[in-house]
Formats: sequence, structure tokens, C-alpha cells
Amino acid sequence: MPDDDFMTEDEIAFRAAISVLRDSVESGRMPSGEPLAADAAALQERAARHLEGMLRRRATKPQP
Repeated sequence: MPDDDFMTEDEIAFRAAISVLRDSVESGRMPSGEPLAADAAALQERAARHLEGMLRRRATKPQP
């Protein structure tokens, strides 16, 4: 993971959200501890991939 000193607030937020989604999928539980249904896990995996794509596109976009 890149050094926090060089990440924007948006990057930090995206990475934190992706981490929560991935942790939930891997553990099979929501952050609250509730079980994660298979269809919900698939949605969380899909959301994590989407956020990762957004983060990659943002990283390759020229900054002003």
C-alpha cells in the first residue's frame, strides 16, 4: 500500500472502503458480525472491484 503521506483523502477513503468490503467477503461476516449471505458477498466483491477500478483510473488521470 502506498505511503499515507502521499495519498489524497479520496485515495484513503477508497482504500478503507475496499478493505472493509474485502474483509467482509473473506470472513463471511458484516463488520457488525452478522453473517454475510452469498448474494450479499457477491455484491460486496463487485463493489470492491468497482472501487478499485475507480481508484486505478483516478491514479492514471493527469492531476492539475
